[in-house]
Parts: sequence; structure tokens; C-alpha cells
Amino acid sequence: MLKPNTPQWLLLATLFASSVSSAQALETLRVETKAITQNIQLNGLVEAVRQSTVAAQTAGTVSAIYYDVDDQVSPGNVLLQISDTEQQARFEQAQAGLRVAQTNLTNAEQNFNRIDSIYKKQLASQSQYDQARNQLDSAKASYRQANAALKESQKQVSYTKVIAPYGGLVTERHVEVGEVVAPGSPLMSGVDLSQLRVNVDLPQSYATTVRQNKLAEVALPSGEMLAAKGMTIFPYANSNTHNFRVRIHLPENIQGLYPGMSVKVSMPLGSQQRIMIPAQAIVVRSELRAVYVLDQQQQPQLRQVRLGQRQGQEVEILSGLQVGDQIALDPNEALNLINTARVGKDA
Repeated sequence: MLKPNTPQWLLLATLFASSVSSAQALETLRVETKAITQNIQLNGLVEAVRQSTVAAQTAGTVSAIYYDVDDQVSPGNVLLQISDTEQQARFEQAQAGLRVAQTNLTNAEQNFNRIDSIYKKQLASQSQYDQARNQLDSAKASYRQANAALKESQKQVSYTKVIAPYGGLVTERHVEVGEVVAPGSPLMSGVDLSQLRVNVDLPQSYATTVRQNKLAEVALPSGEMLAAKGMTIFPYANSNTHNFRVRIHLPENIQGLYPGMSVKVSMPLGSQQRIMIPAQAIVVRSELRAVYVLDQQQQPQLRQVRLGQRQGQEVEILSGLQVGDQIALDPNEALNLINTARVGKDA
């Protein structure tokens, strides 16, 4: 501790030594360039890969509905039931028709075998042989027709139970119990949230580069950047906007994303050398953006800079710094050093 009668020259020497010591303790960084990726950011619209409306494949009256809007459905679940009275009646008729056709085929085969045997012994005429063979061919055709009718009636019966083609959520119900439907009538709509994608309109000036890179990241609502699993670029541009439609394929089961949401999509265009410094070194005062740069006497001087894009904890410097400049990493320590040197000069 200095005494009150300490000579002035000793006081100045002490302050100067303190200033030099602080300058040596000040943590600095030599400005260098580094390769940074240039990106284009576009707005994208989330949609489900699988979203559809299930329609009736047979006519009838809706007798039961098992799911409603926002219900979770598993693949193969019965969504609703259509009355099957007419379909069951046609099925029974088809079964009876098949039995008749089987009987006629059996009789035709037996008759042909008998005629064929005596024809070989020259005991039957050619016309009798031809007639028996034609009857057999006709019976075979009738049997095939009856069998096909049975399969069709079975299918119509199965259509009375409307099955979920995939798992997901019900988004809309189009019918009520007791309503009569016909083939093609919409019954229920659903969406699979496990498989999503993002649609983007890409300006034609970036199409070639994006097509070569085929890389993209999607900003989730949480702030996390999600890398795309793949990309599909349509081979033609919109004649009105001259933009290319791009589909960004996402990994499965992404939480927090839903069809219809708007998201930001980032696509890399290439890398360039840029001056990047830690964001902590930047002084923000109202509209001023500056850093402390060490001069030839290793003393910090405030210098205004113009900022570019931010990447993580670093910020691009567009102007104000050159390669080789020494900057202070802690603006507060640099300011303290300046104040200490100013006190020394005043003394």
C-alpha cells in the first residue's frame, strides 16, 4: 500500500506497471478467416406422407361407427359397419349357383366319358361325340363363372366392414349412423403423423446448386435444427412463379410437427472464407456494434464493426476488422484496462 507522501514518480510507475500487467492478463484473439456455409432460408409447409379419405366400396346403410375425430386408429381396425343384408343374400345365391354349376359339370364329364368310350369303339356318331364335348366345355365355363360370382359376393360382404388402411388419427367423419351410402361415398378421413414431409418452393436461381447438394435442415418449433432424410426436386418449374417444388423428407416420429404448420428450411449453397469472431467479444450500445482492438502499444481501442449472419456462438464480421487484428474477448476487462490507463495519465 502506498503512503500519502509517496513521490509522484513512484505513483505513476505503479499505475503504469498495473496497466502493463492488466494488458498482459487481457485475453485476446487473433482475427482469422474460416470457411462458413452459405445458406438460403425458405418457408416450408408440413404435410403428411399418408393422408386420405376412405370411401364406401358397396351400397348400404351405415349401422355402426367405431371411431370419431382425433381418435387413434391402428392398421386393420374396423372404422365403421355397413348393413350387409343384401350382400349376404347375394353371397348365398352365389353359393347355390356354384353348387348347381358343380353338379352340371359332373354330369357333363360323366356323359362325355361315356360317349368318348363308345365313340372309340365306333359305336357313337361324330355328332354325338361333338355334342358331348361341347356340353362339357359349356359346363366348365359355367362353373368358372359361378366361382367368380361367389368370390365377388364374398368381396362385397367384406366391404361392409370398412378397414383402416394404415394407422393414424381420424381427421374427419363424413357420415352418421343410419345414413345410406353408395360406392364412392366418403366415409372417414385420416392422417398418419409418423411420416411427415415439408414442401418448399425453390427459386430457380438456386435450383442447380440445391439439386447437386440435396441437403436441407428444418427448424423445429423447439428451435432444434433437424437434418432432412432425403429430398425430391420436381423436374419442372411453375410457369407462373418460376419456382421448383421441393419435398423435404423427414425422419419418422418427429414430435411437435403437424400437417399444415409453417417451418423454416435452410439449404446450403456452398462455403466461403469469412471473418468470424466469438459473439461475447462484441460490444452492443444502442445502434452501435463494436469490438476492442489492441493497438501497437497493446492497448484496447473501441472500433465499430458491421455484423453478418450468426452461426452458433460466432458472428460474421462484414467490415471493421482485418485478418491479423488482435481483439479482446472480454469487453468489460478491456474497458477496465482503458479506465486504469486513463487514471494513470490524469495522475
